[in-house]
Amino acid sequence: MSLLHKSPVTPKSAATSNHSADHTAMGMDEGRLWDAFRRGSEEAFITIYKQYANILFNFGCQLTPDRDLVKDILQDFFIYLRHKRSHLGKTDAIKPYLIKSFKRRIVAALKKHHKYFSDEDGFEFKQFPVELSHETVYINRQIDREQLERLNGALQQLDSREREAIYYFYFEGLSYQEIAQVFEFSHVSSARRLVYRGLAHLRKFFVVYLLASFWGLKEW
Repeated sequence: MSLLHKSPVTPKSAATSNHSADHTAMGMDEGRLWDAFRRGSEEAFITIYKQYANILFNFGCQLTPDRDLVKDILQDFFIYLRHKRSHLGKTDAIKPYLIKSFKRRIVAALKKHHKYFSDEDGFEFKQFPVELSHETVYINRQIDREQLERLNGALQQLDSREREAIYYFYFEGLSYQEIAQVFEFSHVSSARRLVYRGLAHLRKFFVVYLLASFWGLKEW
């Protein structure tokens, strides 16, 4: 499964508007951009959509292989955001805020369709099949297919929460604080331990260096 996909949906306002997001909206920090969106700015909405729709679609495809379902939920999600904008909470970090909210919608839909969930487990999230492809990495990096398959295989040996944490940390660039926000942990240290545990398991397969070489060294 590729982590990169073209955006499957376009909000009507973005598709029909003669205005692109202005330089002011594009240059805002995330807190100001989100506040502008909450106050009714269409430019801010379009900016947020363009910046995060593809990321959310990629994320949704890690939770379920049903791409059509992900597209439908994503479309409904942005419609919901647009209609309820004035009632949304404040945030200075849009990506984890959206991932957390979108994850809830995906989980609810999978629960409704009885996919990847078990009643006896309290509908705990059971599957997070991170898989890398050559599309995942930058074109100017030389990637050995055998190494890529080795890393994919190692990732599948992690439990679902470890894979999810590694996905956020390395593939989406979330901080420990942002990962804690997505998982709804009370303490940032819980997110740090989860990432550490995943990396410790990956060390057994001698593939941590592959993560570092593909996405750059990152403190952990």
